[in-house]
Amino acid sequence: MILSESDIKRIERLGYKREEFVEFRNGFWRLKNLNGHCVFLDVKTGKCKIYPYRPKGCMAYPVIYKIGYGFIIDKECPAWRTISTKEFYEKVKILKNVLIELGIIKP
Repeated sequence: MILSESDIKRIERLGYKREEFVEFRNGFWRLKNLNGHCVFLDVKTGKCKIYPYRPKGCMAYPVIYKIGYGFIIDKECPAWRTISTKEFYEKVKILKNVLIELGIIKP
């Protein structure tokens, strides 16, 4: 998951150190993965340890931005069919703001 600077700062305010959860890969800061899952996944419960403070990209998922296609639903997500049209557009708005902050798209 790509992280914006505001995502990183929000998580740091929870007491986590940047090096604990962030790695720089392919030109972007990203959430670290441990054993094939997000560093914030509680394996025992299957829940996110920082859910209310999770990255905006996580909030928008399963809506993703695919270059050349635009905003789409990631059909690899098991719950992709449950996203209503209204929810899709709400998630697009979240993701669009992230992409603008990252400089990937223009306002």
